[in-house]
Amino acid sequence: MPAFNRFTERARKVVLLAKEEAKRFNHDYIGTEHILLGLVKEGE
Repeated sequence: MPAFNRFTERARKVVLLAKEEAKRFNHDYIGTEHILLGLVKEGE
C-alpha cells in the first residue's frame, strides 16, 4: 500500500490498531470511531 508508507510510524500504528478495533466489532470498514479507539489504544 504505497500511500500507507507516507504516514508517520505513529499514524501507521493507529491505523493498524483501528483495523483491529473494526475487526473486534465485526465491521468491514474502518470508520472515525475505530480511528478514535486506535488513538486511545496507541496512547496507553
